Amino acid sequence: MSRRIYQLIFFIIQNPFISNFMTGRPYNGPAKSFCAPGLHCYSCPSMAFGCPLGTIQYVIKYAAMIPYYTLGTLSAIGAVFGSASCGYVCPFGLFQELLHSISPWKSDTAKLPQPFRYIKWGNLILLVIIVPAFGLAQGFCAWICPSGLIMAGLPIIAANEGIRASIGITFYWKLILTTVFIIFIMREKRFFCRYICPLGLILGFFNKISLYQIKLDKNKCVTCRACQKSCPMGLKLPEEINSIDCIKCGECVPSCPSKFGALSKGFEIKKIL
Repeated sequence: MSRRIYQLIFFIIQNPFISNFMTGRPYNGPAKSFCAPGLHCYSCPSMAFGCPLGTIQYVIKYAAMIPYYTLGTLSAIGAVFGSASCGYVCPFGLFQELLHSISPWKSDTAKLPQPFRYIKWGNLILLVIIVPAFGLAQGFCAWICPSGLIMAGLPIIAANEGIRASIGITFYWKLILTTVFIIFIMREKRFFCRYICPLGLILGFFNKISLYQIKLDKNKCVTCRACQKSCPMGLKLPEEINSIDCIKCGECVPSCPSKFGALSKGFEIKKIL
């Protein structure tokens, strides 16, 4: 089954309340206590689950404590799958891929210089942790996250006249920033994942030790770089396979010439034993 099918299946599972877009009111049932491992706003009307980044910031800001439950959930997912949920589960990842695929000015080779990858480190440390810890705001959600605007803000504003009357400068800031993100997403594969998203970074911490691995047989690899051309994250392959920036999508595996067969993917049982 192709990765796109998995993405669509998980999108449907996470968004069973499509009719809520008519009222602009999000689902607030018990499923919201579980955080799905993808970037999808808690306030999205159709979303059944919580957003891990939003939950982390909320607990730090309002409860003034370490968000053990959410971090534990992400750790358990990361220990098994690494950041594979970015490649298979994340709704905003699917949105980026679909938008890039229909873009009239897309480039499969475009990428910003390597140092831009550290922006997501700054977002994690400053906006997800420090800003909420000082009680200032849920920094990343409030000021940066385009998923919140696209999947929650705009639909809710469209359906709710009272909220339309109360929008302020933060909304317009995020509208401008999201427009910039969309332009770059249409140009560069998974732009937001590559440089901005702190959730992928958190899950990426587990990539080297997770049970699910992209496996490289160095004895068969001739460094032809065919795998690099297929990588949606613009990584230097095969050197950066399973690196912190890898989303374990597995697109590199079928791109490896069959006569070499240097790449495969699956669970490493020896990590369990």
